[in-house]
Amino acid sequence: MLPSVPSFERCALNRITFGARPEDVSAVRENGWANWVMNQLSPPPDDEPDIIKRLEPQRMRIAYAVQLPAGNSPGWPAIDERRKFNYLRADLASIWDMVSKTEISIAPNERARIQQELNAASWIRNTHANYQVREVMNDFWANHFNVGRQEDVYASAALGVYDREVIRPRVFGNFRDLLEATCTSAAMMRYLNNAASGSAAPTENYARELLELHTLGAGAYRGVGLSATDTVDIGGARVAAGFTDADIVTAARALSGWTIAHGQDGPDGPLPFTGAFVYNPVQHNTAAGMFMGVDLSGFTEPMAQGRRVLDIVAAHPATAHFVCAKLCRNIFGDSPPEGALNRAVVAWAQHQDRPDQIKHVLSAILLGDDLAGRDMGAPPSKIRRPHERIMALFRTTGTVVNAFDRAGESLLSLGDGLFAWPTPEGRPDSNADWLSAAASLRFWNLMFDVLDHPAFNSGFAAQTPKAVTGSAEQIVEYWVERMVGAALRPAGMKALIDDAHGPIGVMAAYKSSGITNIENALRRLAVLIATSPEFALR
Repeated sequence: MLPSVPSFERCALNRITFGARPEDVSAVRENGWANWVMNQLSPPPDDEPDIIKRLEPQRMRIAYAVQLPAGNSPGWPAIDERRKFNYLRADLASIWDMVSKTEISIAPNERARIQQELNAASWIRNTHANYQVREVMNDFWANHFNVGRQEDVYASAALGVYDREVIRPRVFGNFRDLLEATCTSAAMMRYLNNAASGSAAPTENYARELLELHTLGAGAYRGVGLSATDTVDIGGARVAAGFTDADIVTAARALSGWTIAHGQDGPDGPLPFTGAFVYNPVQHNTAAGMFMGVDLSGFTEPMAQGRRVLDIVAAHPATAHFVCAKLCRNIFGDSPPEGALNRAVVAWAQHQDRPDQIKHVLSAILLGDDLAGRDMGAPPSKIRRPHERIMALFRTTGTVVNAFDRAGESLLSLGDGLFAWPTPEGRPDSNADWLSAAASLRFWNLMFDVLDHPAFNSGFAAQTPKAVTGSAEQIVEYWVERMVGAALRPAGMKALIDDAHGPIGVMAAYKSSGITNIENALRRLAVLIATSPEFALR
């Protein structure tokens, strides 16, 4: 008999992983929730050894036709091969050079391959990484500091470096450090145009999103006016409690000159063409004055004005509330526990100067005051978005994920995908945004299509205990318990059992004794479970 509700361990794990597996539940029961969390928050600095071993032998096909020389273009040879991940760890200068030669001496397929490798590697990491909290937080921060891959070819090509060198190493680090790392990254510089900001007319795109999306939040926007008494204390200085259009202009001026080496004029001649971050005084506007009540005019050292802007917004109480609320909604859903949010905000301020500030914030959210993490065991209520749902399908069915050449495109019709959201606010994170009957049907078809691809090895028949194969009820209960952790609603359980007894159900497959039929029928059962409302929640 299946339990009527998932266990604490299952609920807690599903909130902060890409899907709780039976072995994960056992690990938490054996070692305790607090020990599991603290281990998760202390991963190795790079990929864990198992992921390195999985990524190294991966191959994906790349094929394109020959381009013969024409005009100033030398063209390129035809390619059709199964190739290793050549771009996943490529340095920025090599990427920048390659993109500049695309459609001249390098096929556009090579540029597209960069994103293809990143997406395929992300699917492998999200499915197989033992340090699941890092994977979930990498996904969260990449969306918080969103760079849409469609906007700019250089920004898109730099996303592998953005993921590897900017986001992934800092998911448990210091927010102020993460903020400057994203600000100075080639991907963000190109995406929000700060690289093109000039002394005469500083670009406001990045400055606006810095304040509205990355730090203070839209709720702190005060429009064109601000009361003089509307202030907060930051390190002994009185700072405005919100920002205005004038502050956006000032921030744009302060951050002008923060750019990338793209061959433009510098103080000593043309800058190199590498994509690397540089401070270029030729592009710096010197008219920055009052920013949220702080006078920037006296900060005359290179980058000092821009860094003071980042200091203010990173330490601002509005940022703590905005980002912590977003974190809590990502973990708990549309109405996160007030206690978890309060603990997060307190931890944010207490550990603001520590290199592992975010680690302490997550510890406060996940464990609680009494280290029991009682909030984590509440009934699931957050809808899994399509990417989370397919990762959960892989994890709960023991599917081995290999390099999938369509990982970047398969979820686009469902409005999801890695670095696929085109606008700076990143994809939405409320239940209403992911509830759609039409999307459910597309997801059903997608799961069948994906699991049938040779990149994925599920082995449903081998994983189903022989002791349960004589009964439709037992087979259904085994896979429901494994994937969901509790019984579906009565109508859902009945529908699965009736289907299992049907002409293309699992019982007919077992009677045929054909391993292919059994495998296909069990795969169909797993996909049916994955389309249930219960599996859709985490």
